[in-house]
Amino acid sequence: MKVIRFFKEFYFIMNLFFIVTSELFFYFIYNDFPYFITRLSHRLASINILYVKIFQAIASNNSLIDEKINNQLLRFTDNAPWNYSDINLSDIIEVTNDFDLVLENGFESPINAGMISLVFMAHKRESLEPVIIKMKRNNIENKLASAIENLQTFMFLLSFFPLINKYQITEVVNKNIDIITHQTNFLEEVENMTVMKENCKNLKYVKIPSVRKDVTEKYPNIIMMDYIDGIKINEIKEEDYEGFARQVMKFGFVTTMIHGITHGDLHSGNILFIKDVNDDKYPHKIGVIDFGIIYKLDSDYKGLMFDILSQILEIPARETAIKLLSSGLIDPPNIIQQIPKGDYENIICLAAEIIEETIQSSKKANQLQVYKFLYKLKEYLGNSQLAAIGIRPSDNFVKSQLILAMSHGVTLTLCKNDFFSLADKVLNELFHINMLI
Repeated sequence: MKVIRFFKEFYFIMNLFFIVTSELFFYFIYNDFPYFITRLSHRLASINILYVKIFQAIASNNSLIDEKINNQLLRFTDNAPWNYSDINLSDIIEVTNDFDLVLENGFESPINAGMISLVFMAHKRESLEPVIIKMKRNNIENKLASAIENLQTFMFLLSFFPLINKYQITEVVNKNIDIITHQTNFLEEVENMTVMKENCKNLKYVKIPSVRKDVTEKYPNIIMMDYIDGIKINEIKEEDYEGFARQVMKFGFVTTMIHGITHGDLHSGNILFIKDVNDDKYPHKIGVIDFGIIYKLDSDYKGLMFDILSQILEIPARETAIKLLSSGLIDPPNIIQQIPKGDYENIICLAAEIIEETIQSSKKANQLQVYKFLYKLKEYLGNSQLAAIGIRPSDNFVKSQLILAMSHGVTLTLCKNDFFSLADKVLNELFHINMLI
């Protein structure tokens, strides 16, 4: 068995090496980076769609691609290649018979294809009420397990190159593998959806589909939920950008800072945009789908985030930096005060400089600056004297950065890069912060 596994992994590595090097060769000839990314994505997907997601995570976490290309990759992974062997015909036929459903386009025509699952449009035979059937691809767990084994071997080999360590690629890969494997648990996703729907029941501008838990309990590879009629981000009229941007921000702020449970994969493919001309108060609504990943934040960290966001445009960058580094950002708690005074001052100045550049000067939410800060901070904390103390980013902070990375493309597209000024208005609208300052 070990010999077979060795040859399988050797074949994978050589195949991957050939794909990347050949695409780099074409890139140097044509000098067209978006074309290079598109070709590379398609060829990686031919091996396993997991590799596209990992490639996307590495590239976006290290600012190697811009927002336009990142959104192209998101659309690609939301409409991933599939074939008929991915469809579990017996399960989907049983579900439609059991619950008296009619598939709109037949059993072999999904309306959407993700990395983990295929999505079918159906309606109830008697009432004609539309529903969505989300079905795991056949044998997806085994395919992912095999792909993960190959990737881990590949990352082990790459770990000997300094460039890989510089960009923390191994950490990014491992983090995203954990996230992706959680998405194969449909019962967990149903629970997540139920919790989020209950939390958001009073948010008139948010629609979360109702889900039939009994269906998934009987058929663990199937989720049946309400259909939400909305459009994708590329179909929004420019006049509606700000209205929808406000609702996306509200959803993020309320679920993060009030509920402490928020969507962990809030990219453009998981948001539907609904223009309701009959609702004077909330003409712009969003439908939020795909709850395979949610993040839970501690109550103390929620309070810290609210405090910082409510004052970030009003107080000096140094004061914001001290607040960030003194509570919730670094583990173990309060360890930042235990490091040597000179190092403490250097870290505060570093944080304040980047906060000033990102917010006070540019007035933009620049993802590159956020990652620049994280990289510099982590690099600084990595010296032997400080590492011996045991300083590390907190779990809450890591989750916050993942949330930021996922939602960044949506909010910046809709805000036209004017994130912080609009965020300030939304926070005041939600919490009347201007009355507290």
